Amino acid sequence: MEIPRNIRQIGDIDQDLRLYMEDYVATFIEKLKRRNDTFVGVFLGKQAADQEIPCLFIRGAVLMKQYEVEDSRIVMTASSWNEVYEQTEACFQDVEICGWFLCCRDEAMADLYGLQKSHNENFKGQGQIFYLYNGSREEEAFYRFDFHGAHRLKGYYIYYERNEQMQEYMISQEPVRKSEFSLGQPMRGASDEAAVRFREIMGSRQKETKAGQKQKKEQAPGAGVSRLLRTVSVAALLCGAGFGLASWYRYDKMQGVRDALAVLAGRDSVREETEESGQTGGSGGDGETEQGTEESGQAVVSEIPGNVNPTEASPSASAPAAETSAASSQASQSGQETSGSAAGASESTEEETEQETEPETTEASATEAPVREYVVKSGDTLGKICEEIYGSAGSALIDEICSLNGMDNADFIYEGQTLRLPEN
Repeated sequence: MEIPRNIRQIGDIDQDLRLYMEDYVATFIEKLKRRNDTFVGVFLGKQAADQEIPCLFIRGAVLMKQYEVEDSRIVMTASSWNEVYEQTEACFQDVEICGWFLCCRDEAMADLYGLQKSHNENFKGQGQIFYLYNGSREEEAFYRFDFHGAHRLKGYYIYYERNEQMQEYMISQEPVRKSEFSLGQPMRGASDEAAVRFREIMGSRQKETKAGQKQKKEQAPGAGVSRLLRTVSVAALLCGAGFGLASWYRYDKMQGVRDALAVLAGRDSVREETEESGQTGGSGGDGETEQGTEESGQAVVSEIPGNVNPTEASPSASAPAAETSAASSQASQSGQETSGSAAGASESTEEETEQETEPETTEASATEAPVREYVVKSGDTLGKICEEIYGSAGSALIDEICSLNGMDNADFIYEGQTLRLPEN
């Protein structure tokens, strides 16, 4: 016989015998205990072994009604045994007698000495047990008898299975209370009511245990303070992280806006900061500014002062006037590129350079095509300026204008900028 899986332990288990009682048998004994009468019966089951440890499986019980009592001793007559055999054959199959039981409220009948005599006379097989319930003391126990006397078992197992045979016997003993033992369904599809009830009880106990443990944790000293500190720490960490991300995003965004405004205004933010530091640094500021700008890798935009109106060069103008205009324009550009210089020596050097190169520039200007100047207004584009001055064919001169003014990008012009435009 296999060891049941769904079991419940009652007390401690002996190492020399393992007793397994089916739940319906245990229920039958409990019902007998609640009655004010004496009951004698026989246990039915099987004997087996688990790893060389004897095991006794009780899966049935029948009452013995034709017994006698003599000197605190239960006398089981032949008619008593015939009754037991008839009930066993009618209700049970494949079982054998493995012990007996007594439920009484008479202290005289609960004498173990006399009961051992009854056991030795009727149950001589090895491993057979005896169950005694003393109603006067509300005591119950399983015993084994040998030549040394009675030995009380420390505990046993209750196991659960579909025990239809014991169900039918219990119903036959109490026909008026049939509904109490019947499951109300056909036997083949009936569920184990005792097992279900046991699972419900165990589930409720587990819930109560978990609720008690949770309540103890909540009532533990410092539990509320610990939870509060954890909550505050997490909130502070999240706030710090959010503030850091917001600060980084705002700083990066402000830097981008600052550079964009500087480009739209025709100035480079890096160049302005460098020029300001160069002006406060005394002599040599221009060299430091230009070097810092070159190292930054950003384009340097030179701004020519405004208040210059566009003029048209007359074809009949004399050569000296044209030479003077070209020289003045070149000198103006040279002066703008070196406007950040604070040293007097640099200015004298530039003047000497202009005087030395003036004859060459004059000669070169005499051979260049005549040009005109135009001051950029708000909303102007190079295409719009060409269309306004040269007509619909002016877009063809955009590349020439860029080359004439040293521009790499035709879209990069700004308000107040003076452009040199070809006369034709």
